[in-house]
Amino acid sequence: MPRVEDPTEISQHHHEGAPPRSVRRATARRASHRRATARSRQGDTDASIIGFLAEHAGSTAGDLAKGLNLDPGTVSIRLSQLTKAGEINKASRGYTTT
Repeated sequence: MPRVEDPTEISQHHHEGAPPRSVRRATARRASHRRATARSRQGDTDASIIGFLAEHAGSTAGDLAKGLNLDPGTVSIRLSQLTKAGEINKASRGYTTT
């Protein structure tokens, strides 16, 4: 026959895994700060990419990632966004500045 738990036991078990509100808020603040820092660095990345392309027209995403020591995925995303914004152009091979 299955054991029937006391309702007070259930509520005690339910709250054991959840961290206190202060811990959750501190974690949320740290995450928000990390996102803000990443957003502020985005402009630096864009300027670096555009500057690199000005000197090395026709560079591919891989060339940019190696030359600027950046993550290839980040470079690819930023190239797509810069192209869509009209900041750079996609060439037959690689990218060029406008």
